[in-house]
Amino acid sequence: MKSLRHWQPTAWWTLRPSSPATVWKHAPDGPSNQALMTIMNNTNAPGQLAIHGGTPVRTTPFPGRRLFGEDELEAVTNVFRHAWDTGRDFGYQGPFEDEYVADFCAMQGGGFADAVSSGTSAVLIALAALELPGGSEIICSPVTDPGGLTPALWLGLHPIIADAAPGGFNVDAERIAQVLTPRTKALLLTHAGGIPIDMEPVAALAREHDLRIVEDCSQAHGARVNATPVGCFSDIAAFSTMFSKNHASGGCGGLVYTQDKQRYDTVRAFSDRGKPFARQDFDPKNPAHFLFPALNLNQDELSCAIGRSTLRRLPQTILRRRAIIEQVREQIDASSVLRILRPARHLEDSPFFMTVCVDTDKITCSKLEFARAVQAEGIPINPDYRYVVSEWPWLAPHCATPPSTPHAVSFRKSSFNILFHERFTDNDAKDIATALLKVEAAMAGPRS
Repeated sequence: MKSLRHWQPTAWWTLRPSSPATVWKHAPDGPSNQALMTIMNNTNAPGQLAIHGGTPVRTTPFPGRRLFGEDELEAVTNVFRHAWDTGRDFGYQGPFEDEYVADFCAMQGGGFADAVSSGTSAVLIALAALELPGGSEIICSPVTDPGGLTPALWLGLHPIIADAAPGGFNVDAERIAQVLTPRTKALLLTHAGGIPIDMEPVAALAREHDLRIVEDCSQAHGARVNATPVGCFSDIAAFSTMFSKNHASGGCGGLVYTQDKQRYDTVRAFSDRGKPFARQDFDPKNPAHFLFPALNLNQDELSCAIGRSTLRRLPQTILRRRAIIEQVREQIDASSVLRILRPARHLEDSPFFMTVCVDTDKITCSKLEFARAVQAEGIPINPDYRYVVSEWPWLAPHCATPPSTPHAVSFRKSSFNILFHERFTDNDAKDIATALLKVEAAMAGPRS
């Protein structure tokens, strides 16, 4: 049996908090057309929009991320060498996973973790390990990935979709309280886009009503609320470590985290065919002693070695991503139409994408047309973030009540996401800002 994989609290890293929660700094009516043209002239951006046949701001590709580099290649090579040296082929639940989850728990300030095959698997295991009665109602976030919600349906749970707080994609305690019923047993909450939910009032509400919490931290590795890492406010937390995340273990991967040893033992059983790892007489070759039916959702040793390597860079990744966002924010500071979404002062983000908010009353087109014009300038964006779950027709029949999330829908309709990463340069940030201001100069004005 492998060793218990946990770590005691340690000062593993310290992240600089996000910049103060100021929003716009501009005159009440915004900058004049002359001021915007001055900005455009200073950036040497052509005036005609690319979507109308002009020259794009960006004519060369943005840099590739290349998260998996020489360090990760060496990490994988070490797994092979260890197998050759020991005469035992690598599989799963070995020394590389032990090291990986120990480092992850150190980042969290202690606790227990298990590496699994995907973020969806992590959510499935976390919910299963709560052992809720069949048919229980659980309150879910208004914005998430289908993989973060489908496990609840597979387990026979009935989602209630809470709305977002105004001006963002994240739920808050007030919106959760509005949909609580006597049948509610748990909360499944997603930290969207790397901005953490304000979890302290949520956790207080859960204690008051004896609710379990699962945090889905897939887009928010290393984010914090009043200096406490996300994942530490819940009974169990799920993390995706697929290739696009701020720390990743390969193509797909996940982590299940808890601060409770008993829940950790249950998590491990649900991740590996019901095996009773905590029993002193556990025999992995005797399924008669297994606890319950469960899937094999283990992560492999190669992926764990990669994950441990990218985890070491996570603090620098977060700081660089914040710096890029701040550069764009400063360069569009004079705008009366656009702002970059910013977390409250006590919330430390781990940016997954950069959300641009558009004052749709001050443009002559739709938000989608505005976003596509920015995209035509060579900027990588998602022009319309369609992860608002109340807008998925297939979900409604599975919900305890018809989902209605007007705040989340309204925010989707007035925002778009710039897709960026930590390898973007200062000049890349400048091009993003230039493209935003160029499109604003052409499309600003009252709606007809």
